[in-house]
Amino acid sequence: MKCWRFVFLLVLAVALSGCGKKPPPAEEYIPPVETAAAAVKDLSSILDATGEVIASEEADVAPKVSGRVSTVNVSVGDRVARGQALLVLESSEARNSVAQAEAAAGTAGVNVLKARQALADAERNYSRISALYQAQAVSRAQFEEAESALSNARLGLQLAEEQLRQAEAALAGARENLANHTVTSPIAGHVAAVNVHSGEMAGPQGAAVTVVNMDTVKVKVNVSENVISSIQKGSQVQVSIGVLGKTVTGTVVSVGPKSDPATRAFPVEIFLDNAQGEIRPGMVATLKIPVGTAKAALTVPAGALIERDGAYYVFTVEDGVAREKQVKPGVITDELAEIKEGLSEGAAVIVKGNRLVADGQKVKVVNAEGGQP
Repeated sequence: MKCWRFVFLLVLAVALSGCGKKPPPAEEYIPPVETAAAAVKDLSSILDATGEVIASEEADVAPKVSGRVSTVNVSVGDRVARGQALLVLESSEARNSVAQAEAAAGTAGVNVLKARQALADAERNYSRISALYQAQAVSRAQFEEAESALSNARLGLQLAEEQLRQAEAALAGARENLANHTVTSPIAGHVAAVNVHSGEMAGPQGAAVTVVNMDTVKVKVNVSENVISSIQKGSQVQVSIGVLGKTVTGTVVSVGPKSDPATRAFPVEIFLDNAQGEIRPGMVATLKIPVGTAKAALTVPAGALIERDGAYYVFTVEDGVAREKQVKPGVITDELAEIKEGLSEGAAVIVKGNRLVADGQKVKVVNAEGGQP
């Protein structure tokens, strides 16, 4: 018992002896930051956009007449030329119609020849009777009869010629109808779909074959009204096709003059050369569209900007202290931001650590622009 009392008194004595000493003050923490100097540069503004690749030309081909499919000449993936036959409909009736129309046109042509001969005969007879009538060798009734025959011959020729034109028009229609039984491609390209087979019915109500031109493809994107005026036809655009892992250069070929009422966005189309056929409709493309250049702009690294409630701020370092400044930005790209108001050239802005400091806080610059510690 005495031993335990001794230990207790010893511990109490040690504790009381330490109460009179103060702990050493904690060392003030000064956060490290990296800075860059605000500099004047020409700043190109790039709009990042995403769109879907579509064929530059696409034709859903349907027969102009209804009929049963006799033969299908192409398969999906085939390359076809403009005017190449894609499929043929059964055409026996159409051929018969052409034969009948040809016969009718032949008959009408013979009738024209006969009418011309009749007119020539009537003209000769009229000339002979007219001379005799002037010599008082024939009666007036004979003269009038010859005159009437000439008039009728002329009308007969007109009628025969009109009948020939009608027959020729009917023949042209029959031949066109026969030609419509052979369905041809209106464009050069590749067959994307074949929707009919031999023996099935086909007609104008549905596409039988779809042909796409992939020698050039296009990407259609929608852009907002605040940048549409900066996009120029003919501008070069960098287009990345993620699934192919490649980037190609495209050309702006159309800038929509009117926005979509639903989205209020303007359509822009970019053409891509696709001679190798690698880029296919339906692939997703990422585009970088130039939308203007700010000349002699005061710029800072984009990471220096902080947005709060629609306003923008940067932190500068002045005599080792962070100072918050509200700024008015202009063009903002992935790397740089234009500062229109609130900052002067050469100001040291915090680019790393700026979200961990407060206005008036001491900071330690560990890496300034140019790699200086």
